Amino acid sequence: MKESAPGAEDYDGIRVCDHPVPPWWKWLFVITIGYGMAFLLWHFITGGSTARDAYEAALAAQAEQRTAAYGELAADEATILGHIDDEAAMAGMAGLFKSKCAQCHRVDGGGSIGPNLTDDAWIRVTHVTDIARIIGEGVAVKGMPGWEGMLTPTQIVLLSSYVARLQRHPAFDGKKAEGEVVAPWPRAAPASPPEETPGP
Repeated sequence: MKESAPGAEDYDGIRVCDHPVPPWWKWLFVITIGYGMAFLLWHFITGGSTARDAYEAALAAQAEQRTAAYGELAADEATILGHIDDEAAMAGMAGLFKSKCAQCHRVDGGGSIGPNLTDDAWIRVTHVTDIARIIGEGVAVKGMPGWEGMLTPTQIVLLSSYVARLQRHPAFDGKKAEGEVVAPWPRAAPASPPEETPGP
């Protein structure tokens, strides 16, 4: 019978060798665990930013760049409703909403700390222009900050359009409706998108 190498055993004719784990594998395992612990301490204790934070900041910067082409928009009914179907503007506002509003209203607008924005009930809104007013002034008693001064007037108008548009896609598991039911927003003529400026 052939002798087995040191550390090897035979089981029903199958030779099982007991080879040690390579050192590089052990160090890789240790480094992975160490990196994970360091990340947990950095992110959850010191509040360090993550790739998601950078992504959301990039979305907000993109929204600011897009809205700059619109000039200064008035916060009236025709302007707010006229931009609801402006897909380029709404794509930019989706990023702005995610970075500024989703913490309280969720990304889909279904409501968390703040109310559900996807149903037809509103707490302080009876007219679509009230959305722009609330975004600008905030609701101090509810802890909602006023964004006037931090967002441009045009951003507030287009963000109002985005919030008004959220009713088209009610959140599946949204927060229970609060406030009074408001009639559907009236139709408005689509606003003309800004002209594309030629690149350098």
